[in-house]
Amino acid sequence: MKCPYCEFRCELSTGHCRCQMYEEKDGQVVEKYPFQWTRCDAVDVEQIPFFHVHPDSRFLQLGGFNCNARCAYCINANVAIRPQEVFTNRLLPAQIVDRALELGCIGIHLGINEVTVNLPSALAVARAARAKGLLVGCSTNGYFTPEAAAMMAATMDLFNISLKSMSDQFLQEHTGLRSAAVVMRNIEYLASRAHVEVTTPIVQEGNEDEIPGIVDFLAAIDPEMAWHVFRLLPKHQMTNAIPPDVGQIAQLVEDTRKKLPFIYFGNFIGSTWLDTVCPDCGAVLIERLCISACGARFIQQNLPAQECPGCGRSIPVLRTPGRDNQQ
Repeated sequence: MKCPYCEFRCELSTGHCRCQMYEEKDGQVVEKYPFQWTRCDAVDVEQIPFFHVHPDSRFLQLGGFNCNARCAYCINANVAIRPQEVFTNRLLPAQIVDRALELGCIGIHLGINEVTVNLPSALAVARAARAKGLLVGCSTNGYFTPEAAAMMAATMDLFNISLKSMSDQFLQEHTGLRSAAVVMRNIEYLASRAHVEVTTPIVQEGNEDEIPGIVDFLAAIDPEMAWHVFRLLPKHQMTNAIPPDVGQIAQLVEDTRKKLPFIYFGNFIGSTWLDTVCPDCGAVLIERLCISACGARFIQQNLPAQECPGCGRSIPVLRTPGRDNQQ
């Protein structure tokens, strides 16, 4: 029996499972560790990162362990690649939803590791959250099957998908994934059904030259999609790699911003690329500060509705009356 969740489609009947999280039992694909989590705490939406979703709100971030990728530069290797080093807690969907509500969160975010390696548990949490009026989002490497994509689209509202490269050679060499076409297919599919933001970690002398091509791909799907260009400071097997050059990346991003105006470039001190700026009049609508490896800290906003107060241009930031600014 083949696993239906990621595109490796492991043959579980032989005992092979790349992520080590599924097995065949009584003719069914089952999780080995259902509802086991390594993280469950409230985070700002900007830290996930979602920059176009309810600015200055909070989500309960839920993380598991293991992954179907083998990124040489992984910054979460302790949970994604070396899970024997982490501690887990068993939390059922109702407990997770109750905690989110107690902490004043407007939604639940599934991340830290790859969500598809414990997808049945994630979907159960998503259904329980939606039943209580909470948003549901996830971060993913996008390397999942069409069947899994349909399940996720039916139960989740928000996706941050990591488009690590459009080159199969780069993916195979640096991440262990086989085909960029899988990730690109899933971005296109989900963008027509949910809110999608894309993140690309830049590896020095690895994939920075792909920036123009990625912009063309994303702009063809949605020219107002939020794209997070992440200056990767490699960990795991690439600890000694040279950090990406800020000036080089900034110039490449600037050159392509007319095609994709909502590009965010961070993970370096003093970044001025994390603000949401009106593409028409240049007004700073949401101001953010780079504080950590992933995402940013909300500072202030001048976006009372979904349009620029200066020129009236529509701004693609999700807002719901009564939800924004809940703490």
